[in-house]
Amino acid sequence: MKLDIKKNAKTIKIAKIVIASILGLMIVTDIVLVILGLNNDNVPTFSKVIKDHRTGLIWLNFLLGGLIAKIFYNRKVYTKRKEISGFFAFVAVSFVLVALGQLLPEELGNGIHLLIMVCGGILAHIAWPQYTEDEAAQ
Repeated sequence: MKLDIKKNAKTIKIAKIVIASILGLMIVTDIVLVILGLNNDNVPTFSKVIKDHRTGLIWLNFLLGGLIAKIFYNRKVYTKRKEISGFFAFVAVSFVLVALGQLLPEELGNGIHLLIMVCGGILAHIAWPQYTEDEAAQ
C-alpha cells in the first residue's frame, strides 16, 4: 500500500482544522467558566487546575509541545525505519516528567515551562518523524 501525501492533503488539512477547533473551544469554555465563576472559587476551570498543579503537570506541557510539533510541523523522511521507536522515546520522556513533576516541591518559572514545551516539540520532530514513500521510487 503506497502513501500519497498529495492525495491525503485534504484529510490532513481537515484534521488540523478539527484540532485547532477543539483547542479554540477549550479556550472559550475556560474563559466562560472563569467569567461565570468570579464569585465562586469552586468552579473547576482549566486555568485553575493548571495554576494549582503546575509543577506536577510538566509532562502535560511536554506532551502539548510534542503534539503541536507532530501535527503542525511534522518532519517527513523517506528512509523507512520503525516509527514505534520514536513514539516510545517520547512516551518514556513523558513518564520521566510525570515522576519528576511529583518530586519537585517548588514552583517552576515560565521560562522552564516554555523550555519543556519546546523540548517536547524538538523530540517529536526529530525522534518521531512521519515516514513516507519516495516520489522517485513510484
